[in-house]
Amino acid sequence: ASVQIDHIVPLAYAWDMGARGWSDALRKRFANDPANLLAVDGQANQDKGDQPPATWLPPNAAFRCQYAMQFIAVLRGYGLPVDKPSARELTAAAAACPSG
Repeated sequence: ASVQIDHIVPLAYAWDMGARGWSDALRKRFANDPANLLAVDGQANQDKGDQPPATWLPPNAAFRCQYAMQFIAVLRGYGLPVDKPSARELTAAAAACPSG
């Protein structure tokens, strides 16, 4: 299984949620922002494609908390909204985070 670099917040999702109105420089910064990049198993990246959290979460349930928190942080950092179905999934994943 090869390693690939995944955009935690998919570029197509960001585009749909408002990045289409960004400058080229901001879109480039977003696409290359280390906060939005993650080394993942190639097959997992292909399975995810450009799906939002409403339709895809990491298969490893133990990683969903971190994924949700990072997804939310990236959206906030760029002032992007989240669709309601994805918000429900992110909230559920974040609720499973260990406390403390």
